[in-house]
Amino acid sequence: SGRPQGPRMPPPVKGVTPVDFAVIAAYMALMLGIGFYAMRFNRGASDYFKGGSRIHWLAAGLSSFMSGFSAWTFTGAAGLAYQHGLVAILLYVGNACTFLLGYFLFAQRWRRARIGTVMEYLVDRYDERTRQAFSWTTIFFQLFTGASMLYGLGLFVAPTCGWPLSWAIAGSGAVILVYCVIGGLWAVVITDFLQAAILMPFTIVMAFASLAQVGGLSGLATRLPAEMTSLALPPGYGWSYVVCWAVMTSFGYNTAAMAQRYFSVEDERASRKIALLCFGFFLLGAFIWFIPPFAMRVLHPDLHSIWPGLANPQESSYALAALTLLPSGLVGIMLAA
Repeated sequence: SGRPQGPRMPPPVKGVTPVDFAVIAAYMALMLGIGFYAMRFNRGASDYFKGGSRIHWLAAGLSSFMSGFSAWTFTGAAGLAYQHGLVAILLYVGNACTFLLGYFLFAQRWRRARIGTVMEYLVDRYDERTRQAFSWTTIFFQLFTGASMLYGLGLFVAPTCGWPLSWAIAGSGAVILVYCVIGGLWAVVITDFLQAAILMPFTIVMAFASLAQVGGLSGLATRLPAEMTSLALPPGYGWSYVVCWAVMTSFGYNTAAMAQRYFSVEDERASRKIALLCFGFFLLGAFIWFIPPFAMRVLHPDLHSIWPGLANPQESSYALAALTLLPSGLVGIMLAA
């Protein structure tokens, strides 16, 4: 009774059960169903591309928030947190601040333009040749952007479910493509709203469950390696990287496809509410999304022994936390969202 307590043993890593697979299948079917349901709202190009400017600001804001981060947050960024610690939080605090730029500069101006797409703005402001140049270059670069997002999704889902990476990418990509094409912005907003309603509570639960395994915030801070609690930029992430990231997010979160949410609502005041909502959620997310990777660094410092087939197993640290901390069924919901 008087002996000192040693470090707690990490909970066992569970596998994905048939219940989880059933949940994922049902969720994918629901996404497709929403796409077909949203078709009824589309009576023209205005409805298809901007919801007829009838989308509530809360739904549009949650959609913008969900579109602002992909599965890369729970793979590549989680891997950065697992390896380098607090720097990942600073990265996403910076992301949150870019929406303040939207609040003060972009949101109301996009809504005031009264357009249906960004390409339409380019024709009105410049000419058809500018729109063509933008469209074709965007198609080219979006191939890489879409590929990186689906790859991040695959890195989260494939090792967790024991599927080949290509299956996870092809299957999820097909579902996303179908409901976006047939339902337009209405389908995107509805599915994003549903995903946010599921994912955000789960990430909060994951944060608290992770802290419980490592002795709370104080236990986590004392058990993390010292270099992970430093705010110094890690090797490979110099100030040039930080500047490029800041420019990319400042415009990426407030223009192009993201701008659609700003002109999908009823007025300029509602568009500014979208930017403010995204700022708040991103700021909250920066401090809760990376607690599970921190905890996994304490509980499982050698991920190669768990997933020897992965070249960068740290990118699956959040998936490992889900398998470790969530009961069967809830793992499937987390994976699906």
